[in-house]
Amino acid sequence: MSTNLVMSEDEALELLSFLVTAARTQLDEAPEYGPLRLLTAAQRLAENIAPRVSPATRALLDGPVESLSPTAAMREDRAQYVASLDALCAAVGRHLVAHFAPEQKSGGSSAPIADGRR
Repeated sequence: MSTNLVMSEDEALELLSFLVTAARTQLDEAPEYGPLRLLTAAQRLAENIAPRVSPATRALLDGPVESLSPTAAMREDRAQYVASLDALCAAVGRHLVAHFAPEQKSGGSSAPIADGRR
């Protein structure tokens, strides 16, 4: 496994400052802005690390991560937004298993896991 850094200090500080200020801002905003801010941070992270990650991780970033727009949020169809987030969580989970424990890949259900159930 490579131990190369995938973010520069400047990029990491930018993301850190976004997360900290978003946490403070969230105290005064409507609750639905929380997921929006977290997805924005995830996309900023993805943009910063994309040039320096493995091809498999790059596919995750260019596919499922990029496909979910934080600005779409729940303005349109909340059920569809929740389903999209569930699918993104499942894709990230499958990638993590393949990345960290390739010998543990299972052929089980690819359905998203929500609150501990399939």
